Amino acid sequence: MAADTLKAGPATGLRAGIVGAGIAGASCAGTLAAAGWDVEIFDEARGAGGRLSTLHTQGGWATLGTPFISAKREPFRSQLRDWVRHGWVAPVRGKVWQGRATVSWAQAQLQNQFRPAVEPSQLVEKLLGDARLHTGSRVTALRPRSLVFENGEVRDGYDCVICSVPAAQAISMLDALPLLRERLDAVRYRPIWSFLMRWEGGPAVDVIKFDDHLLNLAARQTSGGPDLWAVHSSHEFAETYLEASEMEASNRAASALMGLLGLPWPVEIEASHLWRHARPNTKVGGFWVSDRENRVALIGDGIAGVGVERAWESGVRLAQALVQAREELLL
Repeated sequence: MAADTLKAGPATGLRAGIVGAGIAGASCAGTLAAAGWDVEIFDEARGAGGRLSTLHTQGGWATLGTPFISAKREPFRSQLRDWVRHGWVAPVRGKVWQGRATVSWAQAQLQNQFRPAVEPSQLVEKLLGDARLHTGSRVTALRPRSLVFENGEVRDGYDCVICSVPAAQAISMLDALPLLRERLDAVRYRPIWSFLMRWEGGPAVDVIKFDDHLLNLAARQTSGGPDLWAVHSSHEFAETYLEASEMEASNRAASALMGLLGLPWPVEIEASHLWRHARPNTKVGGFWVSDRENRVALIGDGIAGVGVERAWESGVRLAQALVQAREELLL
């Protein structure tokens, strides 16, 4: 469903409570709200976005999350076309190099890849439509038709409760819902360290794909001042330094980067983030799983598979099924 079609329909009297304001939760929330549902969405962070969150710098904004967005099929292709039409994303253009300075560089391509032209979190916020976002709200348990918060508050009376956080985090919330907890037991994730770095020199390109077992990708940031890059580690690097301090991981990554680019000067590290649940290497399958009797459903990439597209589709597909089922709520 395109962003400009998320307009509220007639009120249905149905209520949904959603945990997690990443792209899966936001797409689900906005689709339900557009169909007239009363939707509340809760996230423990300071804003929406998840892996499409935004980091503000002195010179503008940057992102340590998903560097690019791609679409392999409809309906997400239509969503991306709509974002392009609004000027919110743009195809990845400019020079893309692959290799390492100690061997050679070769020109590469990133086909069907888009990067945000506005703050990535704004894309997610646009998907929310008329859903009500509550930030700084940590949910600790999901129960039949209700949510329990860290401060002990319980919100109930929902016609459907939906969880869109990574499986490893959702499991701890599902003590009262053993059928759903069991479905998530097999889901595993691989981590990634991401760093915001600034340096002078190196190849005059926009994207660098490293032939290396430590670093994977560097993407020049379109905002945030000159020579600002988001550098993403390999899974192997993140697994090696999974419990390392930010300082140690950052210094290791900077050292690796200097060698790969042949830089004579040290790099400036402005921010870092460990994505413990960056990429699911197993999934449940389908677009969602649910406990029909208790009116609780799970969505997200741990259910549907890797990538922004799968997460978006997971949320939209569940919402469409709920809208079609109406008062029957056949999850």
